[in-house]
Amino acid sequence: MNKKRIVILSVILIIFLIIISFSYFVLQKKKSPIKDLALLNNAEIISILKTNKDIKTYTQKYPDFKIATKEILAKNDIINGQNGQSLQPLYYGLELEDNRYMKVQLMDSAGSNGFFGIIDAKDSSVTKAFGILLFQTSANLIQSNKTVTAP
Repeated sequence: MNKKRIVILSVILIIFLIIISFSYFVLQKKKSPIKDLALLNNAEIISILKTNKDIKTYTQKYPDFKIATKEILAKNDIINGQNGQSLQPLYYGLELEDNRYMKVQLMDSAGSNGFFGIIDAKDSSVTKAFGILLFQTSANLIQSNKTVTAP
């Protein structure tokens, strides 16, 4: 009876260790560094961006979105962004490293709702994510003092 218990406990322990090992390797692979941001295709970029809950919600709300721009940031781009007029919060907290971050802008087909995301190549994560809402108005409406509403 004791030998039977030892065998059962050993099997359970081995199965537990296999599950732990498998989970560790799956999680490790998911957060592996990106060797070259320039080699990422749009599907891979979107897959990484969707790990952020806000961007995932945006892509579900606007399934017609597309990647409007993508830019690999250099030190000077980060410094200029931190000192710039717009989107400063997008650049705050980023390390001053060349080619570590990619700034991606998603835009819906109407061009009125978008999202910016910063991908960190060090751990394949989304460091920053900010939504944007663009208001489009006609010069004639503004000059005639008519009410302008958001789309």
